Amino acid sequence: MAANHRLKAARVLRGLNQLQLAERLGLKEIQISRFETGRCSPDEATKLRIAEVLQKPAFELFDN
Repeated sequence: MAANHRLKAARVLRGLNQLQLAERLGLKEIQISRFETGRCSPDEATKLRIAEVLQKPAFELFDN
């Protein structure tokens, strides 16, 4: 499974929509959408914050 699909699956399992995740991360909803569609990739610091909010190790969510 691609990283963008793993990210979306983890978000849905936590019961969050894109806006809720974005608010917890201090990002815009469109950025979450871009991560989940694979149009762009989060930087390393953002990957760690996403993993923390979703309560998953970063290596399970992202390829690098």
